[in-house]
Amino acid sequence: MKFIVSVIVIAFTSFIVYKVCSTSTKTKKKQKSKHKKALIASIVTALLLLAFLFYVMYQAQTAKDFQCSNTQIVSTKLPSKLQTALDYFLLGNYAYDSGNCRQAIVDYTKSIQKNPNYPEVFNNRGYTYMRLRNYKAALLDLNRAILLKPNYIQALMNRGDIYNYYYQINRQKAVLDYKKVISLGGGNSTSVCGHLFLAENNGWHIGTFLHLPFLLFSNCR
Repeated sequence: MKFIVSVIVIAFTSFIVYKVCSTSTKTKKKQKSKHKKALIASIVTALLLLAFLFYVMYQAQTAKDFQCSNTQIVSTKLPSKLQTALDYFLLGNYAYDSGNCRQAIVDYTKSIQKNPNYPEVFNNRGYTYMRLRNYKAALLDLNRAILLKPNYIQALMNRGDIYNYYYQINRQKAVLDYKKVISLGGGNSTSVCGHLFLAENNGWHIGTFLHLPFLLFSNCR
């Protein structure tokens, strides 16, 4: 959603630049020259803003993961006892929210040992592995979560992101996962449109830029 909004803002800004620069003049010759310069200025503005947007997205994808390296303040409470799979699942969630991702892996694993048919645990452990950049282990967990719960929106989204960006890149598989998220109504709560756009265009390249206008009119939700 943020990606689409950013593209709309860039398009609107470029249009404003064009309108400001194409102020009418008295002669047709000067007016034609003015419009040409205005068009060039708007295109340059759009390209510069797009370059900045892509730089910010790249920085976000490659930045150090502070969730798993810094202590976080959480409002949730520790489970009162540690007996069931749910208890260890909640303990894992607490460890993750606290920034202790490696301990979260340990707790989620204990939960799975007590109940190997708990899709939420596999998804959360898989996502934690993603934050730790252990994508091979993450993919195994997400596959298991989806096998147990085929319409699991968050697990489908996470797996789509792995195929789209991080490991065993297969954007056809990513497209299938993203489209299933949309068919299940998940498009209203995730940034799936921007991810789907990149997967369908095989990542960032010159062709992706040329197809950006189509994203504005897509109805992926």
